[in-house]
Amino acid sequence: MAKKQKNKAGKKAAEAVPENALPQNIVAMGEHIEENKNIYISQRTYKAIHRFTKDKTTTESGGVLVGRVIEEFGKTNIIINGFIEGKHCEATPTTLKFTHETWEQIHADLQKKYPDEKILGWIHTHPDFGIFLSEYDKFIQSNFFNGEDQIAYVIDPIQHIEGFYFWINGNIERCKGFYVFDKTGTKITVAEEPEPEPAPAGGSTLGLKIACAVMAVVMAVMMFMLFTQKAAIDRLENTVQQQQMYLNMIFGQQVVIEPEQSASPDASAEPTQNVGG
Repeated sequence: MAKKQKNKAGKKAAEAVPENALPQNIVAMGEHIEENKNIYISQRTYKAIHRFTKDKTTTESGGVLVGRVIEEFGKTNIIINGFIEGKHCEATPTTLKFTHETWEQIHADLQKKYPDEKILGWIHTHPDFGIFLSEYDKFIQSNFFNGEDQIAYVIDPIQHIEGFYFWINGNIERCKGFYVFDKTGTKITVAEEPEPEPAPAGGSTLGLKIACAVMAVVMAVMMFMLFTQKAAIDRLENTVQQQQMYLNMIFGQQVVIEPEQSASPDASAEPTQNVGG
C-alpha cells in the first residue's frame, strides 16, 4: 500500500512544473501574446476540460481553474494545473449559477486534490453561442473573480471554439493566445486538426469514386451506341433514296418507298409501291 502511494506521489510530482519555474515545454495556441500577462495550462488539464465540455451541448456547465501565479520578466504568468467541476449548479442554455452547495463542493475538492494551489478563475460553456462574456458573465467575474490574476475561460462545445479572458487595466479583456505545457520530454498533442469530411451515407469516399467511374464508362458506351445507331439510320436513308431513284429510272414515274412498318398477320414482307398512272 505504501509503495502504491509513493508511486502515485512520484507521478504527480513528475507531471508538475517545479514551483516558481515557468514551463519550458510549451505549445502556443491562438495569436501572439502582447499583453503583460501570460496564461499557461497543463496538457492534462486542457484535455480533461475538453472531455468534460464535449457533451455539454444543451445547458451551460462549468467549474473552476486552479494553479499558481509567477511574476517574472515583467509579466504576470498564470499557471493552470487543475480543473474542478462545479456540481449542484443551476443551469439554463444561457446562464450558469454556482449555488452554495456548488461552492462547498469546490472548496472540499480543492483541499483534497490541490491543497497547494489556489483558485485562478472559472470556466463555463456557451453551447452554440460563440465566445464572449455576457453581462451576466461580467457580473460573476466582477463579484467572484475580480483579482488581477483571475481569469475566465469560455468554450463553445458545438462550434469548437474557446477563449480566455483576463483583467487588463481594470477591464476584462479577451486574451489573444495562451500556452499548453507539459513536463520536458513529453509530447504535446493538442494542436487543432481539420475535421474529416463526413463519408456519404451508405458508402465510403472510395466507393463513391468507383461509382462515378462506372457511371462515366456507362455514359461513354451509351453515347457510342447512340452515334452508331445514328450512322446506321443515315446509311438506311441513303439506301432508300438510292432505291427510289433506281425505280424512278425504270418506271419513268415517281415511286414512293414507305419505311417498313410493324407487320400484321396478313402484311406482305415486300415494300409497298405506289405507282401513279
